[in-house]
Amino acid sequence: MDHRKQQGRARTPPNMHQIAFHLFLLCSSSSSFAMTMRRRGFQQQLLLVVALLVVTGAALHCHCATAASSEPDQQTTPVPPPDHQETPPPQAPGPSPPPSSGRRRGSPSPHRRPPPPPPPKQQVDPEPDQEDGGPPAVLPPRVVVSPQDPHPPGGPPGGGAAAVVNRTTGCTTLLVLGDSTVDPGNNNRLPTTARANFLPYGLNFYGRRPTGRFTNGRLATDMLAEKLGIGRTIPGFYDPSLKLAQLRRGVSFASGGSGYDDTTANRINVLSFSAQVRNFVRYKLLIRTLLGPRRAERLLNRAAFVISSGTNDMLSLYLASSSNRSSVVDMDTYENHLIARVANYTQAMILLGARRFIFVGLPPMGCLPIARTLVGTGSDRCDETLNQIAASFNSKLIQLLNIINFQRQIATSYIDTYTAIHDATADPKTFGLTEVSRGCCGSGVIEVGQTCRGRRTCGDPSHYLYWDAIHPTETTNQLIADVMMDSITQLYS
Repeated sequence: MDHRKQQGRARTPPNMHQIAFHLFLLCSSSSSFAMTMRRRGFQQQLLLVVALLVVTGAALHCHCATAASSEPDQQTTPVPPPDHQETPPPQAPGPSPPPSSGRRRGSPSPHRRPPPPPPPKQQVDPEPDQEDGGPPAVLPPRVVVSPQDPHPPGGPPGGGAAAVVNRTTGCTTLLVLGDSTVDPGNNNRLPTTARANFLPYGLNFYGRRPTGRFTNGRLATDMLAEKLGIGRTIPGFYDPSLKLAQLRRGVSFASGGSGYDDTTANRINVLSFSAQVRNFVRYKLLIRTLLGPRRAERLLNRAAFVISSGTNDMLSLYLASSSNRSSVVDMDTYENHLIARVANYTQAMILLGARRFIFVGLPPMGCLPIARTLVGTGSDRCDETLNQIAASFNSKLIQLLNIINFQRQIATSYIDTYTAIHDATADPKTFGLTEVSRGCCGSGVIEVGQTCRGRRTCGDPSHYLYWDAIHPTETTNQLIADVMMDSITQLYS
């Protein structure tokens, strides 16, 4: 179901620019901020400050300007520091600087690289810069093979046939935020147990190796990238092998176990959604280094932002309330809380240059194998209360997207995974499935993540709806990717 935009004029919240201006005056006393202003220009930095304000609230400090002035290494995307929730810009791999209590004025920054030579012409948009205010040029998607995937499954080690470029859309960049349904391995670099970088995860991935994806093969966003001709996968922002030049095709900021509520992520020490948006700010600074300000802004304007989250929030709260009746939470109130956060995050990304959004709705959570086990419905039926909660959240999300679409030049799409998975559960033969009530890993009713490590699997995962007790198989991800592709086509029409 596609909710197309209606023309209207976006209005800034009444006092947002005043708050940003006072923050600017407060921070301008630092020399680092003054240098950043001279280098970047007032308007771009002001937008970054406003966007960060929307995400982090009043707890914004002046060191954000210092972070903006740093330039990570051109060759690799940085590895996140241990404190990933409140981090300065990530450092590039290399020798650690000598310990000291502080850095003297004028000394080289540990995050700054020496001025690099100009990037090769083939890595940058070939069209000349347009004058400000002119319409952005739409380039056909480019074919790129991720370093993770040197050849397709079953193909020759030297590389298989390149992906076919899809010229029906103007989408050349995918930027992804969310949870384990779209995390390609960012959690591998975090001090958390919420990982999938071991077998049998990745059993059907390129090279039959685990990458941190919570499935047996590729994610829906990987398949969408291939359909668009962008690449065979979407890499993680924390992938240590990621090169700066690859950022123009897109990355995933997602983190398994995360949700729209930061508390959900903090419980298991993964990247909260607000931390993912802050990483998007860093991405914007990196892409400006590669392409320059105007081309970077055009790239963000025509990029597709895929957002898939919320299941961990709703499921964890519902199960906690079910096990402790004395602390039952009003789910309707919590849904409204999450929707408000979605609205804030989306507005922050719009201020940073995002224009096209694809929101993935919640699945029928009561049909998840782990939900059937913990709630006690068994394999015969789904928990209808959980399904109703998911449907209620989805209807509120759709209402929010209709409001967002009133903003000028903003377009959103909603991916109805609830209906797709519910239909596959009710009539598996139509979708070529034989098992829809349990996962392929282990017993299929409780194993997720670490409890799936080294377990035996089913004979043919392609006939299973779920890979483990929560996450879909590559077959199910393909179904979702097809719906996403339809939405992409409509967003760029």
